[in-house]
Formats: sequence, structure tokens, C-alpha cells
Amino acid sequence: MPSTITGGHSDQHTAAPRAAQPPAGHPCRSRAERIRRSARRVRRAGIPHPLPGIEPPRLIAFVASLLAVVIGSILAFFGGIQSGSLAQFAGAIDSNGNVESGALPASANQIALAAGALSVAAFLVWGAFALWGLIQGIIAGVKNRGRGWGIAAIVLSVVGGGIVFVFFVVGAGIGAAPYAS
Repeated sequence: MPSTITGGHSDQHTAAPRAAQPPAGHPCRSRAERIRRSARRVRRAGIPHPLPGIEPPRLIAFVASLLAVVIGSILAFFGGIQSGSLAQFAGAIDSNGNVESGALPASANQIALAAGALSVAAFLVWGAFALWGLIQGIIAGVKNRGRGWGIAAIVLSVVGGGIVFVFFVVGAGIGAAPYAS
């Protein structure tokens, strides 16, 4: 007996025809769908995650900040040693703080050049990597993608300048120590 609700059709519900899905590599397929399918294939194949428990993008900020402090400190230490070794030429400076033109040997100029280049390089390297780590740390903290690593990167980036400066001062003390009287 025909149903009056469906307008004379049978009571069986038929699903609306689905639109054909684009092929797997088609640009119309959503990115999220491609990622989900790829993740399912990886799980089915039994391929382990490269770093279980730690997502590599979460560490980028911290590693950048750590590199800033380590590389900057090493360069600052050697720059400080070179700066401190200029103490051996302190006798060439008069009471007004001026250096006599012929009183310094050529090696003093080379030591001063190396000290300046290493010191500038130390703080430039620290600044570049620390800025990168600071920005990545803020992004990680805001997006909740490794908030702990992000906070550690921010702190290390900010405090790192002081650490690099301390290494410079220690290096200068070690470089000047043999010439102290």
C-alpha cells in the first residue's frame, strides 16, 4: 500500500547519491583528509615514530636557543682571551689614554683585530639564533605545541646574552692573567 507521507513512494529510505570523491593526489581533496589517510597507512604498516614521545617541531625553538648560547659563548670566550692578551701592550699607553703611533708592534694590531672580530661574531651569532629561538618559542607556547619547550627557549634566549657576556669576561681575565703584575 502506498504511503501518503512519502508522496506515493515506498517506505524504504534510499540514501542520496554521493558525489564522486576526487582521486588521492587531486588538489581538491582536503589536506586534513590526506594527512589522516597517510597516518592510517603508516600505522597499518607498523612504522614507528622517529622520536617516540617527542615531536621534533617542538624542539626547534629550544635547540635554536641552545645553539645561540653555546656557539656565542665559545666565540665570546676566545674573543675575551684575545682582548685580555692586549694587556701586554698596556705600557704603550700614555697618561691621557692615547697610544703612541710607533710603540705598538704589528702583532698588537692582529690581536686587536681578532679580538674585535670574535667578539662581534659572538654577539651576532647569539643574537641571530636567540631571536629565532625566541620567536619559535613564542609560537610554540601560544599554539600549545610543546609549551614547556617553548618557555625554556624563551628563557634561554633572554638570559643567553648575559651568559655570553660572562664567558667574554672570563676569557678576558684568562687572557690578561699572564701579564698582570
